[in-house]
Amino acid sequence: MPTLKGDPLPWLLEEENPSIRYWALLDLLDRPATDPDVQAARAAIPRQPLVIELFARQHAAGHWGVDETRPYTAQGALAALSLLAMLGVPPDSRTRAGCESFLNFCQHTSGGFSMTQKLRSGIFPCTTGEHLPFLVYFGLANDPRVQAAFDFLIEDLSTPNPLECGRYQHQACLWGAISALNGLATLPAGLRTAQTQQGAALLAELLLATDYDFTGEHKRWLSFSVPHGWNLLSALRALSAHGYAGDPRFLRLLERFLECQDGQGRWHCGGVSQTWPLEKRNAPSKWVTLDALRLLKNSQSFPK
Repeated sequence: MPTLKGDPLPWLLEEENPSIRYWALLDLLDRPATDPDVQAARAAIPRQPLVIELFARQHAAGHWGVDETRPYTAQGALAALSLLAMLGVPPDSRTRAGCESFLNFCQHTSGGFSMTQKLRSGIFPCTTGEHLPFLVYFGLANDPRVQAAFDFLIEDLSTPNPLECGRYQHQACLWGAISALNGLATLPAGLRTAQTQQGAALLAELLLATDYDFTGEHKRWLSFSVPHGWNLLSALRALSAHGYAGDPRFLRLLERFLECQDGQGRWHCGGVSQTWPLEKRNAPSKWVTLDALRLLKNSQSFPK
């Protein structure tokens, strides 16, 4: 299997991007939260221009964007909270108010999250699973509304064809599988049962059993966007988080992913947000490379 063609870790540890440095120290070097370098990096995170701008655009009521009832817009609560969590911004009263706004206008009575709160249509494992991680990151894991979202996700995965999607030609949606696995990965230990393990196994098998065509239908899976999108890297990270890094099919996909690195062991940014651009398209990406090294580190404990 191909290996890293260089050592990108010193590049990730550069102080010019405190968010990347913070996560690299924690996730790649296993530094404790009390480490002075970790504390210094995290203290610098809120001083970044993007973080300052995000909070400057937050309304007093907690929401972002012109309409608090539409948190899914490009400048709404979903995009802002996802970015703040990704950047490693410490939870505070502002992030709490933002999460409250998101829950007030996105959660259906079923517990699932939807672009249209009052309609059951549009509530899928993908939307619910994809949003649970930032709610957990910001300290709401034990909130009854977040617990209800976990319950919805678990129950929905037990129904027939839970990932069938009209946007995916009524086939099982691979993007939905990744998102649902991401949500289950943040499930509090007290909620993990045989049912949740069965749900994760169903999702993992879908991703592992797919016959990927990386020159055709799945070509976009080799383009790694920032902020994160659904692609080969996100699929591998989701599978690894649930213990599938030793599966031979995982290893074949990992080999294909490693072929995408450049000569210095870095991966490039394949797409950016027009609203919140974090990096330059087609340039070496610290965010993608960070996730690549997270993946490789998490997979090392499994037999090759």
